[in-house]
Amino acid sequence: MNFLAHLHLAAHTRSSLTGNLLGDFIKGPLPTGLAAHFDEGIWLHRKIDAFTDSHPEHKAAVACFEAPWRRFGGIVVDMIYDHWLSQHWGLFSTKPLPHFLQRSYEQLLADHPRLPDGLPLPLKRMAEQNWIASYRHREGLGQALNGIGRRLRRPVQLGEALLTLDESQWQTCEAGFLRFYPALMDFSQQQLAQYRAAQGHCDPSG
Repeated sequence: MNFLAHLHLAAHTRSSLTGNLLGDFIKGPLPTGLAAHFDEGIWLHRKIDAFTDSHPEHKAAVACFEAPWRRFGGIVVDMIYDHWLSQHWGLFSTKPLPHFLQRSYEQLLADHPRLPDGLPLPLKRMAEQNWIASYRHREGLGQALNGIGRRLRRPVQLGEALLTLDESQWQTCEAGFLRFYPALMDFSQQQLAQYRAAQGHCDPSG
């Protein structure tokens, strides 16, 4: 999953927003030496990604892309999922998306000085420049994918992958996302409850 989904799932489970995003940047065993709530978020991020990558709906969406885009299918689908999450936000959250994003960015920037090396640069820029708002529109999604493509070892216009899906494929994959995401929300909550029980922590949701 990408940034918006990880932020939403962090809020849904009442875990660290920053920790859940650090999972893309901090590798290796836990504990990391960071605060315990950051480690918890990193742990949940890894569980979410593993569940997503192995889920039939995600695999089916990746399979919609032909060569040469298939090799980037996981990256593209994760970004498209953020697009659909923003499109269908009202199904999954009672807070308006702009308000949610503003509060999320405020928390990320507040955590910046609490990390030994600060926020990873992409997260800091995302919070300062409100990248996620652009994911709602296909044009913005394509531009975001091109930005990712430029950072690959062999740069590629990754946004062009979106043009290879016809409208029927797009709608089929979108319906798959709408089936998948509630299951991911439930999975995240269950996994974190088990983690907290193993750590001897109470669920703050009560």
